[in-house]
Amino acid sequence: MDTTTTGAASTLDNVTERGHSTVDRVAQSAHEAIDRVAGKAGPAVEKLRASTSNAGASLRAKADALGEMEEKWVQNTRGYIRENPLTAVAIGVLVGVVLSKLSSSR
Repeated sequence: MDTTTTGAASTLDNVTERGHSTVDRVAQSAHEAIDRVAGKAGPAVEKLRASTSNAGASLRAKADALGEMEEKWVQNTRGYIRENPLTAVAIGVLVGVVLSKLSSSR
């Protein structure tokens, strides 16, 4: 090899070394940034998960309470109808007339 080839090879080695060094530094910086983001995202995701779990439990409890309230209303209505059958029929007819009038005016 002559000096020109040796010098060119040496320069190429230096450029390649610097390129690898730069790529390594960029990769390290990217890894650190990803670690920071993941470190901050983890607790936020866990907090969101706990919040949705609590909301789900609260909604289930409210749905159960509404179901119980509906059952009580149905039982009370059945009891009222058994005790006052004529009044219940009159109320039914009155509601039917009112709904008929409302629907026919449109």
